[in-house]
Amino acid sequence: MVVDQHRYSERRMSIILFSRPVHSGKTTELLQWCRLRENVAGILMPDIDGSRKILDLSSNDIFDIQCIDPASATEPLTRVGRFDFYTQAFERANEILLRALDQPAEWLVIDEAGRLELEGKGFYPAIKHAAEVYTGNKKQGNLLITVRESLCEEVIRSFHLVDHKVVHQTKDIPL
Repeated sequence: MVVDQHRYSERRMSIILFSRPVHSGKTTELLQWCRLRENVAGILMPDIDGSRKILDLSSNDIFDIQCIDPASATEPLTRVGRFDFYTQAFERANEILLRALDQPAEWLVIDEAGRLELEGKGFYPAIKHAAEVYTGNKKQGNLLITVRESLCEEVIRSFHLVDHKVVHQTKDIPL
């Protein structure tokens, strides 16, 4: 993807896709990047003690999203490949992200846009709205979305991302 650097640099905000292959440490690297900055909102999905969690970057609250024992689950689950996730956790994460859009943050981080979001599920509502807001110059700041390398072009098309930049290392994220 070639970005018109002149147009990109004149924008009040930017859309950055942090893209690498599956299991290449995107979330771990991004967590360290976020810790070095102030004024960051959004969510990360780190693997803690063998299961995926949601980390609210504004409050540092952590909650379960991955269900380790689906046979004993008492609430609705969403299956993604071989994994089961709590449907209500996706709803809670979307609420966090949508609220963050109303706050003055320099960075809104969404980890991640994947196959589920391409099917209109998971973080789809928040990503769709954030993409519209940041693409339409309705908010000053930066939108940073992680996406696996194999889905990057499909995410760009699906969410109609324009004037974006794809980076493969956090050191390449424009400040």
